[in-house]
Amino acid sequence: MKTAKRLVVTILLAVIVISMLPVSASANGVIAWGAADINGSGIRVRSGPGLTYDILTQVNTGDTVVIIERTSSEWYKVNFHGTIGFISVPLLDRIRDAANFNAGGKISGNSVNMRAEPNTTSNVLSTNSSGTVMQIIGINKGWYKVQHGGNTGYVRSDFMTILSQTEAAEQNLSTTGSSGSASSASRSLGQQIADYGVGLTGIKYVWAGTSTSGFDCSGFVTYVLRNFNIRVTRQSAGMYRDNGVHINKSDLVAGDLVFFSRNGSTVSHVGIYIGNGQYVHSSSSGGVGVIVSSLSTTWATRTFFGAKRVI
Repeated sequence: MKTAKRLVVTILLAVIVISMLPVSASANGVIAWGAADINGSGIRVRSGPGLTYDILTQVNTGDTVVIIERTSSEWYKVNFHGTIGFISVPLLDRIRDAANFNAGGKISGNSVNMRAEPNTTSNVLSTNSSGTVMQIIGINKGWYKVQHGGNTGYVRSDFMTILSQTEAAEQNLSTTGSSGSASSASRSLGQQIADYGVGLTGIKYVWAGTSTSGFDCSGFVTYVLRNFNIRVTRQSAGMYRDNGVHINKSDLVAGDLVFFSRNGSTVSHVGIYIGNGQYVHSSSSGGVGVIVSSLSTTWATRTFFGAKRVI
């Protein structure tokens, strides 16, 4: 009898402990770590990592797929507008952990936070219930960049399901281009460079950094341009001296480089112009990292040194 009672107590305790464990709000349990562009037309997304698997859908140049995982040296597991499958690695272009693209998304857990930056310590912009639909405008190191309720922020990718293009259209969400623009095939090279740079926002500042683990100002610019096969001098002063052609501030277009000087004679900072009087850059101020700033701020107006076009 005592043994039976002990068994009942043990079971009850186990139930209580299990009920106290954190429950994942994720629909798929996987953090999507990055994205890639499609290099070709009619590229097949297959149900498994091999040519003998069924074809689920096709993608074309200008499409962007979300990278879930690399399953082998030859195949990536991807998500394209809700279709999860596999694409051969050579058919993917510019594989990276931050990118801009448009898709529809739906929250897949309860009380999921949209945050100001792609990390768990930044400010909470809103808390959202399961089934809330949002416009996805990019991915940044495992976080979807989203727009919802007048806010632009980030939701961890394993708490969001990408909708099919039909489902997104029913919700009046965009699934084409980058942040509402045309596809990369039709955007100017300068705009593609600008969009790519903006897709890296949130990456921390690291002195002499040249990778997505952290950038300094010129490391950020050289990294972005290198992804478009444009090579420039590594340091900002040398970049201003050696690369591109001088242009007037009034002639700036997306993709141009903007340079700044603290002392009025030596270039000390560089960024990429993205249009509408704004530029993206890796700022050392407070270690903030890659951000979008205005050329009309007091600091930028006072220190603006010149602009160059490298494309």
